[in-house]
Amino acid sequence: MISRISPDHEIREQFHSEQQHVKIIHVGAGASGLLTAYKAKKYLRNYELVCYEKNSTIGGTWLENSQDDLNSQKSTRYPGCACDVPSHSYTFTWEPNSEWSGFYAFGSEIQTYFQKIYEKYELQPYMKFNTKVLSAVWYEDKGEWKVELERGGEKFTDWCNVLINGSGPINQWKWPAIEGIKTYQGTLVHTANWSPNIDWKGKRVAVIGSGSSSIQVVPQLAEGCESLTVFARNSTWIAPQMGSQDVRILPPDSEQTSKPAAAGKHQFTEEEKEKMRTDPDAFLKYRKEVDGAMQQRFPVFLRGSEPNINAKKRMAEMIRARIGPGYEDLKEKFIPKWSPGCRRITPGEGYLEALTKDHVTVISEELVRFTENGLVTADDKDYEFDIIVCATGFNVAFAPHFKMTGIDGAVLQEEWAEYPNIYLSVASPKFPNYFTVGGPGGNWGQGCVLVSHEVQVEYAMQCCLKISSENLHSLAVRQGPTTQYLAHSRTWHNAKSVWAEDCRSWYKNNRPDGRVQLWCGSMVHMLKTLRTPRWEDYEIRRRDRNMWSFWGNGRIEREVLGERGVEVDWAPFVRNEDGPWTLDM
Repeated sequence: MISRISPDHEIREQFHSEQQHVKIIHVGAGASGLLTAYKAKKYLRNYELVCYEKNSTIGGTWLENSQDDLNSQKSTRYPGCACDVPSHSYTFTWEPNSEWSGFYAFGSEIQTYFQKIYEKYELQPYMKFNTKVLSAVWYEDKGEWKVELERGGEKFTDWCNVLINGSGPINQWKWPAIEGIKTYQGTLVHTANWSPNIDWKGKRVAVIGSGSSSIQVVPQLAEGCESLTVFARNSTWIAPQMGSQDVRILPPDSEQTSKPAAAGKHQFTEEEKEKMRTDPDAFLKYRKEVDGAMQQRFPVFLRGSEPNINAKKRMAEMIRARIGPGYEDLKEKFIPKWSPGCRRITPGEGYLEALTKDHVTVISEELVRFTENGLVTADDKDYEFDIIVCATGFNVAFAPHFKMTGIDGAVLQEEWAEYPNIYLSVASPKFPNYFTVGGPGGNWGQGCVLVSHEVQVEYAMQCCLKISSENLHSLAVRQGPTTQYLAHSRTWHNAKSVWAEDCRSWYKNNRPDGRVQLWCGSMVHMLKTLRTPRWEDYEIRRRDRNMWSFWGNGRIEREVLGERGVEVDWAPFVRNEDGPWTLDM
């Protein structure tokens, strides 16, 4: 009910900031979709949320590396598929997991962890599976997004006040751009679409690529094959064998603590897991130490800093030692000129050792074409293989995979043709009520992305809350602050970060001179920045004629609840010392 007292003013019969209904569509049901469903419960009351997912269940990337046709239970994880950050960091901050098998978690364990989150917090009602998002168009008159979707070959539309894209920049694996790929008659497989029927024992095997999946799969394939040829054109650094004994949940002298071992090999004992299950304080201390160790190492990524120089020296010495005497060409390949971290560092347990085996060959020549029986290199050498494994990564798409049309017909894919015109990794000028999680400008180079995903989701939830509680038409980030942010980010990277060095990485769209699409600082620097939105950077449009209409009838919710018999603190501002207090309710 609205009480009018003048033509340009109205009193809403509601308490202060009473939430109006807001409809949210989230694209994807991976980590970002789970976070959004969970956090919406925490932040919002009068809302509707739908997470549209193209696959048959939750999980995103980890699902796609865990199942065959996404409807069966056949494992398609490539051998050695695992996370490249410590497992106890690769969790949601509020949901530890005492059951990780080892210091680094395998892909199947991560998918199981997400599945438990999905079930424990009853997120099923928010998910719509087997549904592709085709396009999204902003309707200024309605203050809503019209989203076109497809399920089972049938197209339909949905509308929302807020659109969140959590599909990420890496969601479509790619074959190598090599001529004649369809002519090859042997077994051809991509690491992201592994077949459980592949048996490489006694076979001639090739691996194309030198990125993280290649580094993980090569040691596995080297066991039992007749021969293994690794085509590695790009240089890369291999992560050192960090001792997991540096951070422990049990005292070093405990008989049940695993002996000191490389992080990739450390398997948690049953006693260690039991300590995690039954002593939450000790478990929290351990988790903080594991994650804190990564945060403390951030100066390694600052070009020319002492930690950066020392890391480069130590890693080069480690690589020489692991490769052993001779193999000078191999050492040259894995001791690049640019700094560690310019391309994401991957734990390489057993990788360098595998490359020195008698039946393993590393080739740096460019591949020019497939043949019926194998591959031909630029120096016109012909190689025959029974199995060719393409560890060639993903098509990096910083813009959404679906067409987006914003204010005055602006198309996001065209707006981002040169580089992503994105504000603080979360919002885009000309596209109101649209937020990105895990997109360009995010925290992909250091530590665990789940932490930054969580803060990005909380940022979007604060915006949803403001739209709901103040009855807003839209929030549209301004171009001015966006332009200045992008200028600051580029200047910072060019002056300070290793990511701007002369290497090829997906952070720069695989161009040595490309713009770095990473946060311009440490992970905690990013978290501090995004904890609270800067409303002054937004153009705020309201549905009410008077901007104070959301104040309502002069009461707050606490009063209304108290008068209904709910026990409330009528005077939270009365206290014994100067500490925080709130009237949020």
